[in-house]
Amino acid sequence: MMSEKTGAERRSSVRVRSLLPCQVSAVAVDDVEALEARILDAAVLESDGVMHDALDWRDHAEDLSREMVFALNELRAMRQQITELQRLIESHNEAGLNSRWVELNDQGMWLAAGEEDPTWSIGDLAEIRVQIPSLHSPEILALGEVVRVDEDGERSGAAFVFRAISQPHKHAIARYALRRERQLARSKRFRFEG
Repeated sequence: MMSEKTGAERRSSVRVRSLLPCQVSAVAVDDVEALEARILDAAVLESDGVMHDALDWRDHAEDLSREMVFALNELRAMRQQITELQRLIESHNEAGLNSRWVELNDQGMWLAAGEEDPTWSIGDLAEIRVQIPSLHSPEILALGEVVRVDEDGERSGAAFVFRAISQPHKHAIARYALRRERQLARSKRFRFEG
């Protein structure tokens, strides 16, 4: 019998299969602490962005005209989008991310085998960087551990569970997976109705 918690966990970890820019590289045990510090810094940056988003010119409506409040809020929204796009471009140029087939949810990722990948073994640790189509959290950074290695021709690859990942990045993955699943369902329904 399934508990309610298990059902809720299952709903929150919808899996999406997609071709996404990513990089997965082996991490030595000695480097785990430094990677976890970078993940924590990403969480701080995300939470700082959330706090900044909470600022709203409507709080000063008694001092400004309605048109001025509207214009200032529009400028703030455009500035946030430009900042996110700059961050996306900078992180993409930082290290060449190659588009790869992945299956992704907020618990982990399966990565199709590539020619230049290391030979993965169960228990290996990896730095995982994945870019998802999202303005708020475009690049995911996580520490992964190999939990399964598939060597079956077409389905060869490795499955990683996230050992360290920020909450904003987990939520971003879950939102992306749900949106992608809904869009796929709509596309199929449209094809059958048409």
